[in-house]
Amino acid sequence: MLGFPVVRRLRGLQLRRLRPFANGQQRGEAIVRRYWERFLEAHRSDIRGRCLEIGSQVTIRRLGGSAVTQAAAIDIARHSSEITVVADLSRADQIAGDDFDCFINPFTMHLIYDVEAALYHSLRVLKPGGVLLVNFPCVDFYFSRGLDMGTGRPLFMFWWFTPIQVENLLRHAGLGSADYQMQIDGNLFARVAYQMNMPAEELSPEELNHVDEGHPLLISVRAVKPAGWNIPRPVYRDPWLPDVAPARWNPTTGHYPLD
Repeated sequence: MLGFPVVRRLRGLQLRRLRPFANGQQRGEAIVRRYWERFLEAHRSDIRGRCLEIGSQVTIRRLGGSAVTQAAAIDIARHSSEITVVADLSRADQIAGDDFDCFINPFTMHLIYDVEAALYHSLRVLKPGGVLLVNFPCVDFYFSRGLDMGTGRPLFMFWWFTPIQVENLLRHAGLGSADYQMQIDGNLFARVAYQMNMPAEELSPEELNHVDEGHPLLISVRAVKPAGWNIPRPVYRDPWLPDVAPARWNPTTGHYPLD
């Protein structure tokens, strides 16, 4: 006899397939977004003073509220009125250092080839004692032709991260173990469910919250810039990119473009 709830058990039988559920169209809240929102909520007191965010100011204003004195957003092009800093994070020498109290950098590091330089600048722009809230995806859909989301440049997936890789990046960026907290979320089923485009709402609390460090899905980091932080700028590295027309972001098919 099937146990409760029957829907989840029947859903598991449907995993033998070659395309994601709903052909990639997002239904409900993505599992990685649920993990990130939970992490941000735990650290919302860090979102204060002068704050910077990747791509928009939405998170700053939603979670920072009156604790925020100034909100700014950075991207490689001014694709919306919220973008106040136009720069490539991995080449952001023109942005003043020691300037922000908090930098929210979500779902971006895997799309930057020179991730060491991007992390360097993510820390450099912070004031001493400032907080970087950043995540490192461990698995995602790979768009082989790149993906044009209308943000100024096609996006390519360069990295899927492991916990030891992230720890090495943080330490090479001049941080010690007392300067950062790393949170791992995910397990085998959560990874498969995310790849199959199952929303967080369709997972039980146990399926969603169980942590298996052998099958991480998202790594979230709270890093505090230490006093006296002053490491040399890394030698910049540029990627090779394929000479192909990128796929276009489609709000219906999401990360699984059909064109």
